[in-house]
Amino acid sequence: MPAPPTGTILLVDDEDGVRVALRRQLVAQGHTVLEASHGAEAIAVVRMRRGNLDLVLSDVVMPEMNGTELAASLLRDYPGLPVILMSAYAPAGLTQVGPDSHKVPVLQKPFATGQLEELIQVSLEMQGRRRRETRPTAAL
Repeated sequence: MPAPPTGTILLVDDEDGVRVALRRQLVAQGHTVLEASHGAEAIAVVRMRRGNLDLVLSDVVMPEMNGTELAASLLRDYPGLPVILMSAYAPAGLTQVGPDSHKVPVLQKPFATGQLEELIQVSLEMQGRRRRETRPTAAL
C-alpha cells in the first residue's frame, strides 16, 4: 500500500495555541507547515511562493479578513489551490466562496486528528490527480 501523500500546508489561525497544536499534528503526519496569523499574512506567503503550496488550512473567524474572504481571494488568483476552512461556529460540510462560488470544505472544531488528516489526504490526492491531468505532454 503506498504511503499517504504529504505536502506543504499553509496553516492560518490567529490563535497562537491553536497554530502550535495543529502545526505539531501536521508535522507528525509528515507535512511541511508554513504559518500565518491572519489573512493578509497568508496572502503574502502564497504570493511569495507564487502559489507553490499543496494546501491552505485556515480558521474562519479571524480579525480583519476572515477565512472565507481569504479563500475567495486565494482562489481568485490561484484557482487550483486546495483550501480547507475550520470553524467552531459553522457546521461541517461545504461552503461556497467568492464570485465563482468555489466549493470549500469546512471542518467543524473541535475535530479528531483523523478527521483532519482524512480531509487533507482527499484534498492532496485530488490535487495530485489535477496536476497529472494538466501536465503538458512532451512533443514527439
